Amino acid sequence: MKQTLEKFYHDLDFQYAQGDLDQIERFLLESAAQASEGKEERAGEQIAVYNEMGSFYRGISRYENSISAFLLAEELVAKEMGEKSTQYATVLNNMAGTYRLMGKYEEAIRLFEKSIQIYRLNGERQTYAYASVLNNMALVYRETKQLETAIEYLEEALAVIETMPECQQEVAVTYNNLTALYHAAGDTEKAKECVRRAIHEFEKCADAENVHYAAGLNSLAGFLYADGAYAEALKLYRKSAEYTKRFFGENIEYGVTCQNMYWVYEKTGQWKDAIAALEKAEQIFQRLLGEKHERTRVVADDLKRLKEVYCA
Repeated sequence: MKQTLEKFYHDLDFQYAQGDLDQIERFLLESAAQASEGKEERAGEQIAVYNEMGSFYRGISRYENSISAFLLAEELVAKEMGEKSTQYATVLNNMAGTYRLMGKYEEAIRLFEKSIQIYRLNGERQTYAYASVLNNMALVYRETKQLETAIEYLEEALAVIETMPECQQEVAVTYNNLTALYHAAGDTEKAKECVRRAIHEFEKCADAENVHYAAGLNSLAGFLYADGAYAEALKLYRKSAEYTKRFFGENIEYGVTCQNMYWVYEKTGQWKDAIAALEKAEQIFQRLLGEKHERTRVVADDLKRLKEVYCA
């Protein structure tokens, strides 16, 4: 099975490198079908495929598909390894991450807490996996405006991963999340310090591991915009959009970055580019969220106003 899994991950990396999202999906679906062809010993392969499928769908904002894949992985792990295994905790952490993005915070917290308890039960407090759950839990509490609790989880996560070798990616993600917390708490200088540290760590990582780089660039661009450094902010937003599209296509985060670029273009009087950026954001939000979603309506209203003023 080890050789089969190594081939799967090798082939999956190749598909991601090609950047064709439809082809990646076909590869994952075909791999899942092949792994489920009646052989008991292929359960480990099935679990790996379903986990990767859940992460892929989450990355392109198809959240219901993501949950469905993670539920299949959860069922298999519970059967093969048990609900007290670290593998089970990993699946719960992955699934909770999708629930968080869906705004289903109570379900996300329930699964994250269960995952944390399993890791502790297995003596896994000093691991990347444990720190990852703490990091994710902090995100939930940040998004539900419980900043003190979020900071507690994130500080614990940072204390774990900074003691580990070759942890640039994990350190970068944690500092990026701390950036948002300090910003929400009103400590702008500390937030700037954290985001610059995050980007410094991201830039040590290989591109293939750098899928969170875009979020760090977006954060720093936001601070630069607030400080009036519009050209620098626009440069980082463009780079963020490039990374997001490269790894996940034109997903919701890509649309948000287009919306951010619009603010810079409007502020600097680049009306044609501002309209183009908003049109792209509107197109993405309509496709992924629907015309009635608040985010879609806000962009549509801004686009209408912009065209009335500058295309009259």
